[in-house]
Amino acid sequence: MRGRVVKIGALFIFVQLIVCQLNGRQTGIDTPISLHADSVPLREILNSIEEQTGLSFSYSSRLFEDKEIRSMHVERKALKPVLDSLFSRQSIRYEVIERQIVLKRARRLKADVDASLSSPGDEMPVRFTLSGYVRDAFTGEVLIGATVSIPGGHQGAISNEYGFFSLTLTREISQLICSYVGYKTSFIPVSGIDKQSLIFPMVKEIARLSEVTVYSDDETSIIRSARSSERQLTPEAVRNMPALFGEKDVIKSLAAIPGIKFFGDGSTIFFVRGGGRDQNLITIDEAPIYNPTHLLGFFSTIVPDAIKDVLVYKGDFPANYGGRLSSLIDIRTKDGNMKHFGFDGSVGLLSSRLSLEGPIWKEHISFFISGRRSYITLPIQQFNPRVNDLHFSDLHMKLNYDINPNNRVFFSIYSGVDNFEQQNNPEQSSGINWRNSTYTLRWNHLYSERLFSNLSILGSTYDYYLNTDIEAKDYWHSHVDNVSIKYDFTWYTKPSSTLRFGVLSAANFYNPGNYYRQGLEFDPGLDLSTKRSRELAAYASNQFIINEKFSIRAGLRFTAWQNIGPATEYDIVKSSGGDFETDSLVVIEYPPDKVYYTSYSLDPRLSLVYQPGKRHMLKASYSRTSQFQFLITNSISPFTSLEVWLPAGPNVKPQVANQFTLGYIHRFGQSGLSFDIEAYYKVMNNIIDYRDHARMLMNPLVEYELRIGTGKAYGLEMILNKDKGKLTGWVSYTLSRALNQVEGINGGDSYPAYSDRPHDFSIFLSWAFHPRLTLSGNFIYMTGAPFTMPTGFYYYDNHQVPIYARRNNGRLPDYHRLDLALNWQLGKPGGRFRHELIFSIYNLYNRKNPVALHFNKIDDQNGNFVVPYDFYNNPQLESTQFYLYGVVPSVSYHFTF
Repeated sequence: MRGRVVKIGALFIFVQLIVCQLNGRQTGIDTPISLHADSVPLREILNSIEEQTGLSFSYSSRLFEDKEIRSMHVERKALKPVLDSLFSRQSIRYEVIERQIVLKRARRLKADVDASLSSPGDEMPVRFTLSGYVRDAFTGEVLIGATVSIPGGHQGAISNEYGFFSLTLTREISQLICSYVGYKTSFIPVSGIDKQSLIFPMVKEIARLSEVTVYSDDETSIIRSARSSERQLTPEAVRNMPALFGEKDVIKSLAAIPGIKFFGDGSTIFFVRGGGRDQNLITIDEAPIYNPTHLLGFFSTIVPDAIKDVLVYKGDFPANYGGRLSSLIDIRTKDGNMKHFGFDGSVGLLSSRLSLEGPIWKEHISFFISGRRSYITLPIQQFNPRVNDLHFSDLHMKLNYDINPNNRVFFSIYSGVDNFEQQNNPEQSSGINWRNSTYTLRWNHLYSERLFSNLSILGSTYDYYLNTDIEAKDYWHSHVDNVSIKYDFTWYTKPSSTLRFGVLSAANFYNPGNYYRQGLEFDPGLDLSTKRSRELAAYASNQFIINEKFSIRAGLRFTAWQNIGPATEYDIVKSSGGDFETDSLVVIEYPPDKVYYTSYSLDPRLSLVYQPGKRHMLKASYSRTSQFQFLITNSISPFTSLEVWLPAGPNVKPQVANQFTLGYIHRFGQSGLSFDIEAYYKVMNNIIDYRDHARMLMNPLVEYELRIGTGKAYGLEMILNKDKGKLTGWVSYTLSRALNQVEGINGGDSYPAYSDRPHDFSIFLSWAFHPRLTLSGNFIYMTGAPFTMPTGFYYYDNHQVPIYARRNNGRLPDYHRLDLALNWQLGKPGGRFRHELIFSIYNLYNRKNPVALHFNKIDDQNGNFVVPYDFYNNPQLESTQFYLYGVVPSVSYHFTF
């Protein structure tokens, strides 16, 4: 079967090449043209040739002078002899590539000099550097992860997070090639061996059924970009996935990635390789988001139309990121169109979105604004008139100033709000409200063609309000905010080595949750002290390209964590007899700016890539990560955001994880098929769990409700991916376990973590069966989530009371569902204005996936499950399950200009 696929793919490519050659012969180099020019600039003659042939010239501005004058008279003559005559007296040669005529300096290439074989008297090769940016030709947006390489060579570079690349060479070349998924391959002529700053204008591939051609001689570029436990999620992939109520969701789309497991329906809670829900760092333009949920988890806070790129790291973190154990979700938003005004939006059943972008000063300053607002209050009021308000909203804004080739400034903000209000009586209403906000100010500076820097100032805030009486201003409030400054450098020291290093300083503030009456803080007897912390970090990593088959990436991150006053800490001094009632409580007050606790962490990272052939690759990595702030909640319900963030300190030590991975990738020729398998083993120390019946709300001694232990997770992740042709998609399967062992819980025995789902299988397929129609489907199967179920019952005062003796000793039924979506393009493909209708069916076969099991109801005489009210007859409790929805059809309209 594999041989057949390879042969079909090769045959397809061969036919395409023949077609291209035939097209070139009919309408390209043999096209007859007429020229009558006397003493005109050479550029005018080239423009006339472009108009008559439909071909375009590509050349460096240094190839010839702007004022160079030429004369030429031909009548209905083939283009080839015209070009031969035009450039016969100059050291210029030409080459026709697709619809372009590439002009180059006609000089013999200098051979590479092997320093190891040269004698002391030999001349060493002259090094020169080509650097620049890869951008979308229409919008001016920089492209992340594009491959820049040399035709027929093994040297190459990958554009960084800001589209910058740098390539140092030891021989003269005539052109560079740039390739990027979803874009046409771009060629740029290079003149001489001078240092040059280049711009690759990449044009999107219009044809839906074709794919960008990646040259087969860029093994080094593949090695540079390969990384263990990394996945890229494009906005196009998010838009094609079926979604609940048609609301495209960036965070929920992560469920398609092996190793990422979601809690279930109606939830954006997810776990990565056995970690906790708070061990995932989600950033928007580098600023962290603490609660990425809307409507108590039904949707996420990220507007899909604002996204440019999403990178997911499950293990081998870049050294410039830290602070979480399990994953990094690095989300980059659009910069704004530098050339044209445009808008993008959609209208759905629950919300609408609108995005605007364009130049303020063409080619220099651009803006981008994207907003979303729900309109579900009125429909909800038809079922529950007591609801005053229920809505969520998001706003992304960004300014982008390209000052000059060496300096660029970005400023972006994000704000997300959820609000729910309910009328309790004519004089009192209550509700909940939470909001996220971030800001990012970044300055890109190019110190030289080989030294790139980025200075970022980041801020993030999360507030949660539980309003008990809105009119009286009585509420419970928790808060966390972060301000950071970081300076990152990328130094392209030589072709085989890239050094990345930087420093970070961050300040954090935490309000663990205090109650306020009439807007003033209410003291319940013990102060829930606010907390402050400071983080200082330095990091470095270097990628060594040993040869075209082998590369090493080594990194190190050093972090110093400090707790700072003013603060109140509590210490419980155990009595000698071990009787809790005789333990004494010590209250310790720390003055402002007093550093009263310091913790250090040294986190090495190592990654190896070996590519024995163009179709095979082996990867291995080791990474150590540390986490200094934690989410304190003993609820696994997806329908609560009643959460408290606290820092590591005297009573709770930082968490540490050590992870090992080993992977293999196989590419099936030009068919677009690839198979990726990766095994991992992770050990986590100082993980947090909670004692039975822990009191979490408004408890100044909440740290003594915690129990500290260890966790381990291991598994095997597999994915078969196809990214070319009419039918694209992937099939993935994960076999894994996640176990915790905590003193004082489960009798000291290990027990399944909440993220323990041994079997996880998913399929996503997208079939472009018509230029305007695309059918996509998504199937997910997971082992049921573990939960704590009663091990027995007893009667007390005629009440049946469950006994919980073991932790996570039961499982919910297995989770599975099938979703379908049909995208119908209404406009002309590739046109300036594009719009489409999206029909989707979520949970096609009406699977009732429970999200919780309850043991508080009885079966009455009518066969209904009800809460017991007659306790004289010793009611027998029955287990009942709760699910959210069955089949959900939806339709939405999306437009782009």
